[in-house]
Amino acid sequence: MAAEWPQPRPISMSLGPGWPRALAAMGVALLTLLIAFQGTFASMVAIWDRSETFTHGYLILPIVLFLVFRLRHELARLQPQPCLLALIPLGLLTVAWVMGELVDVISVRQFAAVLMVPALTWLILGTQITRRLQFPLAYLLFAVPFGEFMVEPMMIWTADFTVGAIRLTGVPVYRDGLFFELPTGRWSVVAACSGVRYLIASLALGTLFAHLMYRSWKRRLLFVAIAILVPIVANWLRAYGIVMIGHLSDMRLAAGVDHLIYGWIFFGVVIFLMFLIGAFWREDHLPPKPRPAAAASVPPSGSRMATTTLLALLLVASGPLYAGWMNQRDLGEVEGLGSGPLLPEGWQAAEETAAPPPWTPGYLNARASRNGLATQEGEDQAVGLHIGYYRAQFRHGNMVGWANTLAGRHRDDWQQRGGGRVAVPGVDRRGDRVLLSGGDGDERELIAWRWYWVDGRLTTSGHEVKAREALNRLLGGRDDAALVVIYAERGDDPAQAEAAMEAYAQAAMPQLLSLLEEVTRR
Repeated sequence: MAAEWPQPRPISMSLGPGWPRALAAMGVALLTLLIAFQGTFASMVAIWDRSETFTHGYLILPIVLFLVFRLRHELARLQPQPCLLALIPLGLLTVAWVMGELVDVISVRQFAAVLMVPALTWLILGTQITRRLQFPLAYLLFAVPFGEFMVEPMMIWTADFTVGAIRLTGVPVYRDGLFFELPTGRWSVVAACSGVRYLIASLALGTLFAHLMYRSWKRRLLFVAIAILVPIVANWLRAYGIVMIGHLSDMRLAAGVDHLIYGWIFFGVVIFLMFLIGAFWREDHLPPKPRPAAAASVPPSGSRMATTTLLALLLVASGPLYAGWMNQRDLGEVEGLGSGPLLPEGWQAAEETAAPPPWTPGYLNARASRNGLATQEGEDQAVGLHIGYYRAQFRHGNMVGWANTLAGRHRDDWQQRGGGRVAVPGVDRRGDRVLLSGGDGDERELIAWRWYWVDGRLTTSGHEVKAREALNRLLGGRDDAALVVIYAERGDDPAQAEAAMEAYAQAAMPQLLSLLEEVTRR
């Protein structure tokens, strides 16, 4: 008598009566979002394409679709119920995108556009379904190419660890900023050595691993924390190992492209071990925690779904339309800034024969500028003033941005050697203090104090500048802002130079602020 094995039952998934309308509405809303913000999404893809740090962006959407597919049976048992409360976050995200567009902050635009996907999901499909989809929707944020602000601090941390470890090894090393020299050769920590690409890749993979492998939130958060810490430490060990390989091989190994190859191999091994160890505490074999049964609900009517979809489309499309209309406005020319140094009482223009040639900061795109050197009566120390005035930055270029630094990214004759903060009596905001060296032909050293002026206020925060510019433009105003730099030759007596700068700042700042207010009103 032959045994009869039970036949597997076919897997079926029957959708509730409200799903066809909901899926159609969701498709229309997402298509509208893609068309309305195509420039923003295209900018994300362009960064994925040109930057190895964010190449993982191509994988995020397939991963999200896979995560949603895993939930298909659970979702099919739920009934879509539009939630008009979601119009609030959707409206706020639209405003955020408009502000980012008006002052050209690409990361704000990208985050706002991506976050509109969860907002639309909540609006059209409802709270219960959005709660089930919270992780896939949150994982979409890894598609935003964000994190380059960490490059500089991580370069410094890597240099600190590498030099410290080399000294503990007993090898003599001389350090100058991000450059350091061993008896066998000279090294530097560049952007590719910062470890940011390792950190972002590890965080994206580690977050996915924690979600799939663990059920406990404690284990998930712990593994994500490890996924952040491990690549940072691994990058430090990688940098130290590469330098030591180069040193011990008399610079025959790890001194060229091969040290990047060693770095990726080392990183791959470390991440593999991290996942292997993390798998010992895996909980994916456990059944998921039971969820409370969804309350029975009546499918939304066709008119309600159509009304909700129409509101979503109008709100999504309003952002690009308003920003485009605002960017067509003519904000006028900049007039009345003047030329030469400001000369408060007791100060005079420096004689050209006695003063060094004027220096200008490496800031581009100013609509008007004023630059000159002044000396206090009876003194020889020349103090320079530079004012760069910006207006209609969406059209002519931004004051605050990666390209603009005091040394100037577009030129290589000046280098920034240090920084800090400076407090000037009588000036309500501290300034940024920067040391610069370079110049044409002979080496010069400058001390520069920098402020930004916006909305009648001095600040050193680029974020504050952008926020005030965005709010002004959102309400129909202008984005006027100015760069203010006071500088002097460092010379043999830096204390004397900074004392002269302080005296000039105290005397000239009231006149300078009044001048900027007058220019704004024209």
